[in-house]
Amino acid sequence: MNYNYLAIEGVIGAGKTTTAAFLAQYFGAKLLLEEYEENPFLVKFYEEKDKYSFPLELSFLASRYHQVKNEIEKRDLFQDKIISDFVLYKSLVFASINLKADELELYKKLFQIMFQQIPVPDLTIYIYQSIDRLKSNILRRGRNYEINVKDSYLEQLNENYLAYFKQLTQHRIVIINGSEYDIVRHPEKKQKLIELIIQDYPLGITYI
Repeated sequence: MNYNYLAIEGVIGAGKTTTAAFLAQYFGAKLLLEEYEENPFLVKFYEEKDKYSFPLELSFLASRYHQVKNEIEKRDLFQDKIISDFVLYKSLVFASINLKADELELYKKLFQIMFQQIPVPDLTIYIYQSIDRLKSNILRRGRNYEINVKDSYLEQLNENYLAYFKQLTQHRIVIINGSEYDIVRHPEKKQKLIELIIQDYPLGITYI
């Protein structure tokens, strides 16, 4: 793998963590997983979205920033490889849906300050999944607070990710069809996933 910092992204239930964990083990990389279960506002958000959206998004932003900054600062830039199941800018994607206009403007200012202080991934893999597959994965992993997530919310997340990627012209982003690289349902596709990762990609978006 030619990339020292690889990120796996996708909507809720896309298979980010499973994919990142497999690749980290295969390539002997440091695995950096989002600490979503430690967020005290997550369950409350699903119960009362309007009340808890802003504290949820702020706490996620702070947590993601500190995780990435601490790991990047500790690593040997030329030897240690990191594979994460999130990128910092996912905070802006979610906030653009969940926050009110005035809250979002403040949030964007804070985000830009943090975003400029940490390295971006050398390569981001975005796992695009159909809504039916996302819902199936969400049900299978059985987190009670996610069960009633609306299809429209998942659709909007997918759309916002893809729209935001178009702005990141100096990033390497590869968008894949998740069903073609589903290593849970089809373990034989692990080799196909590995071959995807070891390729060189240009700046901008590559669709596979």
